[in-house]
Amino acid sequence: MKVSKNWLKELVDLNISDDELVRLLPLRTIGIKEVTPDFIELDMKGYNRADLLSLRGVAFEVVAITQSKLKFEEKDTAEFIWVDKSLNEVGVNVEDEDLAPIYCIAKIEGLKVEPSDNNWVKKLSDSGIRSINNVADVTNLVMVEYGQPLHAFDASAVEGEKIVVRTAKEGEELETLDGKKRKFSNTDLLITDPKKVLGIAGIMGGKNSEVSDSTTTILLEAAIFNPKNLRKTATRLGLNSEASKRFYHGLTKKKLYQALDGAIRMYESLGGKLTGLTIEGDLEEQERKIPLGLPKIHSLVGVNLDKDQVETYLTKLGFKLEKQATQEGKPGWVVTPPYFRLDVDIEEDLIEEVARMYGYENINARPLEGVLPEKIDQKFFQTLYNLKVKLAGLGLTEVQTYPYYSTKVLRSLGFLEEDNLKHLVKIQNPISQETEYLRMDLWPNLLEAADKNLRQNIKDVAVFEMGKVFIVQEGDKPKEEYRLAILISDGTENTVLQILQIFKGLKLDVEIKQEKPQGIGKLLFHPTKAISLSKDGQIIGVIAEIHPRIADNFGVGKRVGILEFVIKL
Repeated sequence: MKVSKNWLKELVDLNISDDELVRLLPLRTIGIKEVTPDFIELDMKGYNRADLLSLRGVAFEVVAITQSKLKFEEKDTAEFIWVDKSLNEVGVNVEDEDLAPIYCIAKIEGLKVEPSDNNWVKKLSDSGIRSINNVADVTNLVMVEYGQPLHAFDASAVEGEKIVVRTAKEGEELETLDGKKRKFSNTDLLITDPKKVLGIAGIMGGKNSEVSDSTTTILLEAAIFNPKNLRKTATRLGLNSEASKRFYHGLTKKKLYQALDGAIRMYESLGGKLTGLTIEGDLEEQERKIPLGLPKIHSLVGVNLDKDQVETYLTKLGFKLEKQATQEGKPGWVVTPPYFRLDVDIEEDLIEEVARMYGYENINARPLEGVLPEKIDQKFFQTLYNLKVKLAGLGLTEVQTYPYYSTKVLRSLGFLEEDNLKHLVKIQNPISQETEYLRMDLWPNLLEAADKNLRQNIKDVAVFEMGKVFIVQEGDKPKEEYRLAILISDGTENTVLQILQIFKGLKLDVEIKQEKPQGIGKLLFHPTKAISLSKDGQIIGVIAEIHPRIADNFGVGKRVGILEFVIKL
């Protein structure tokens, strides 16, 4: 995020020098990548601070750490430009509210497309954005100032001036504003009219509806889209934009309305007139209330701050505090974060805010207190290391795959049916649908890795992996097992024999049993080329050829041999 110095000073009555601000920001807020006479570039890597992706958010932060004053006041709902105006509705149909919980379209008429004035061009340039024209520049200026992406469609290019927000139909395409043709899958969220695709929701608009020199009327979009779905689409298309970055970090309804109001006022300054407005979605914003105790602050920060200090620090940052004793009767508060601080959810987040305002440089280092843990028995880890050395010496390559099954793996295994999914451990709060189910075996992910290697024209695949698998146990926590898996696919007919020879070469205290695998595994292996492995009378693994049907599902058109067993001392 590039922060224009002059633009920041339009928002903040700064009472310190630029050099002092550059010194303070890394100490109290965020690192800095670059400083020039015109801008300060913040280092956002590793920071979950959506508010710092807007100039107003930076202004709030600067005021808090410098005791400066804001030059602007945020508008209340009653002050928004559309209040008490008689406006037409713009046709909007949002087909999936989970993917677009808030969607607004404003119709603005009477515009004349011209080059932007020098002030706007300079603001955008200092922010790392190229000026296009006055109508398009408004959306970028508002995005930089408020942190809310907007998009302007040429109303004459929208069939019937009706917007449909829906997922893509398989095979649909669009030439985006960067001149490239994009092909969509059925999980991508699109902005369309009744006849054609107009843009990719939250990422980029289409050439077929862009603002041109002849544009006089626009449909201005302001929305909140599902960040997980948007990130998935942007990643697949290789299309990460300034807009999508802000959607990833999270947006709020209040920010959306502030930005929409600001944009409409800017268009009116260009001679435009608001004639229509439609807002789809739940407008209420729930306040978050987080308990905070003074003893917990003392414990985590290591400094005995008093109540007044804590209240001063948090109030400066825009937090509201109500005094409320902790369950132990100690001093405490119930804290409401400001609407723009989506990164603050728990008590520890609040304590971090207090600590940084106090100054990390003011917290003295001291040795950790506590009892040293008992020495860890290295025998198991030494066994793993020895196995790795032996396998590498036999010509196998170690790989590490994710501990979950991707949708592709589940589909290839035939596990997408509910009866099969019940055999897998499901994550309660996955980061995406691709990380929802933990692996029950290692070899399926090795088979996916083999497919990727074969696609790169690597004809002989001989790999191994050591790692945990997760087994469903009824009425109990999942069982975790540490396993070794080997996969060979080299175009020969005797992959199982090769694996058998490798297994014997390891000289493990594991027996070969002439028993076929039971359970769900028997459907995944060749019916006549699978044997079990046992230790102390218990079945702990398998050597098998993957069923040709399963191998084909993965795109591996060769015989595939696998070994997998639980590593036990």
